[in-house]
Amino acid sequence: MCPEVKFKTRTFRTLLVLWLILGCLGGMLTQDAGAVQDAEVVDRIVAIVNDDIIVLSEVNEKLKPYTDWITKMGYPPEKEKKMMYKVRDDIINTMVDQKLTDQEVRKFGIIIDDQEVLNAIEQVKQRNALTEEQMLADLARQGMTLEILKKNIREQMLRARLVNVAVRSKIVITREDARAYFDNHPEEFRGEKKIHLWHIMTTTPKFAFESEIKAGRVQMEKVQARLAAGEAFNDIAREIAAAKGPLVSNDIGMFRFGVLSPELQTAVGELKEGEYTGLLATDSGFQIFYVHKIEAGTGKQFDEVVADIQQKLFNELVDKRFEEWLDDLRENSHIQIIR
Repeated sequence: MCPEVKFKTRTFRTLLVLWLILGCLGGMLTQDAGAVQDAEVVDRIVAIVNDDIIVLSEVNEKLKPYTDWITKMGYPPEKEKKMMYKVRDDIINTMVDQKLTDQEVRKFGIIIDDQEVLNAIEQVKQRNALTEEQMLADLARQGMTLEILKKNIREQMLRARLVNVAVRSKIVITREDARAYFDNHPEEFRGEKKIHLWHIMTTTPKFAFESEIKAGRVQMEKVQARLAAGEAFNDIAREIAAAKGPLVSNDIGMFRFGVLSPELQTAVGELKEGEYTGLLATDSGFQIFYVHKIEAGTGKQFDEVVADIQQKLFNELVDKRFEEWLDDLRENSHIQIIR
């Protein structure tokens, strides 16, 4: 028996009845001994979104690139099956959201004319330094046509304008909001410090023979002892440089703190000018680092960054409010996924 479903509009009800009748007739025909034995469902409804439907062929079209990729990965059959189901569900949910936003576009009467689409395509060409011929060739390589590109751009523009109408126009970020963010995130605006390092090190890396490693460590422990006794790092470093012995010393330069390895950041991060690290075992050998100079980061004033902060807060709030708006839309819509 075919199921009975109630809908809001006569047009949609008629359309759905036709779908259901065809489905039932297909089922009856496959049960007929004289009919084709291996009948195959070529299309069916997989989701109802208010007065719109999503059909299997639409889902499969969007799903194909992902299924091709998953198949090529060579996963075990069970994992591949789970991934296929997960991707399929994600695509259906995305298509449901698109139907909802398309319905809202119609509700608000939002229109994008042909000239706006052509202008957007021109901007794409200019940004990518493409001629018309190059763009068409790129589209062909992707299995697309100019008409498909126009359709995709129109849909993107319609949804962007919907966000403006439904969400963006209701958001205001004040100067006070930006000031609060500035005060609560000083690390973002004080600039990154720079640190000037010297070092003394062995010339034997840690993967050398055990006897070589031990000898190098003994030499470095002697340097440690001299430093602990109060000798200046600079004096010891100059002496080592002149001796050309088993140890080396170098002025290795000024660095932005953020480019140092995490291990070195930890070792020198709390040191002041004129202080040095303990003995560090590194891939290059045993080392002691000396902080010759520290330059504090150049901080920015609030007025220099207020516009950037407002834009950042605005974008974050748009994303949050749009998700909330979409959740409300889902909550108040008739959505049925047919597995």
